[in-house]
Amino acid sequence: MTTQVISAAMCGYEPVREAPDRLRLRNCPFHPLAAKAPDLVCGMNHAFLSGFLTGLEVNGIQAVLSPEPGECCVRLGPDPTDRDDRKPRDH
Repeated sequence: MTTQVISAAMCGYEPVREAPDRLRLRNCPFHPLAAKAPDLVCGMNHAFLSGFLTGLEVNGIQAVLSPEPGECCVRLGPDPTDRDDRKPRDH
């Protein structure tokens, strides 16, 4: 998750590692807008960060909505649908 931490920090999200596979984004770069239109801004943040992970071709991590007062509404954490046992097997 090192690349994601550095990139999120550069975008102004102020990531904090909560666990080895979980980041809490302590800052919303769009806070003034989020105060006026939280559903729109949180949806935009979620879509942006989901696309960000897809663009980096990150497996096993997902962006999830998890609003907390005074922080970004998105958290990056494990993707329960991405399991190692689904890898193709040699026959």
